[in-house]
Amino acid sequence: MVIENKILKAEFLPEIGGKMITLTNVETGHQFLLESQLPGKHYKRAEYGTRFEEYDASGFDECFPTIEASVYRPGNTSGRQRTFDFPDHGELWSRPWEFRVEDNALDFSIQGVNAHYQLQKKITIEDNRLIIHYILTNFMDDPFLHLWSAHPLLKVSPASKIILPEDIDHVILNWASDEKIGKLEEKVPWPFLSATHEVRDYSVVQERSLGIAVKCFADILQDGFAGLYDIKTGQSLLFEFDPKEIPYLGIWLCYGGWPAGAQEKHLTVALEPCTGRSDSLRKATEKHKCAIVEPKSVKEWSLEISFWQGLPPLRRTSARFNQSSFSVT
Repeated sequence: MVIENKILKAEFLPEIGGKMITLTNVETGHQFLLESQLPGKHYKRAEYGTRFEEYDASGFDECFPTIEASVYRPGNTSGRQRTFDFPDHGELWSRPWEFRVEDNALDFSIQGVNAHYQLQKKITIEDNRLIIHYILTNFMDDPFLHLWSAHPLLKVSPASKIILPEDIDHVILNWASDEKIGKLEEKVPWPFLSATHEVRDYSVVQERSLGIAVKCFADILQDGFAGLYDIKTGQSLLFEFDPKEIPYLGIWLCYGGWPAGAQEKHLTVALEPCTGRSDSLRKATEKHKCAIVEPKSVKEWSLEISFWQGLPPLRRTSARFNQSSFSVT
């Protein structure tokens, strides 16, 4: 499935998790998403419950309702004891989505497996912006605690620059390929990650030969944006969102440090707007750092992705977004 105008083009594979496989600046031909890392650059269908790293690990997937495989036992109000067992990177990336074209938009939807919910996403284009609007419906009689994370693996060039709000001066570690960087939940300064005892700016894309991979989170955001400036092409990609609805940002830095068992390690960055601060739904619920949709209710949020020549214009996106466009009913 393809949606495009004279400025941008996006391609999706509905039968492979609704994955966005290309996000291209039509005017320059630059593709911003990491292409398949499998031999021959192909894509293969996953089986529900399998490990994400066993497949192509590329493009833009949806992680929901967890990122790390997680057993979740919610406190409920209906008197039933329930256990939800969600697989690695969630329930959606490994399964086909329903899809249709309607009013110059792509509409995708999928039902849950271990919990009774539906996630829909409506994709439109306005000038240089790709807009993804999400609609989550909870059909259950209990509140549904969950994590949603965008998972866009970006095609990057060494010396390119990660752009974050200026008030992010530290990050919280979730995982690192080198234990010298720090431990789980440890706060380290951004962008130098100085627990490594070296002065290295990790917001500047490193060479693959560094052999380091890090997953970390920015704490609750005041401004909802994150971007990447590509030094090789002089172009930028910017993610914008309402921090009241999407309060966290996951940051995946893979400078040749993952997958552990692969001969050719990845060079990529993922800027992951997300609704909780942990890869594990269980851990996020224990810390009260996850999202919730009430029984028999709907929750909506949006993510905008835009192209820019040079550095993007940064605005206070918390003020730019119209709060009335988001609702929980």
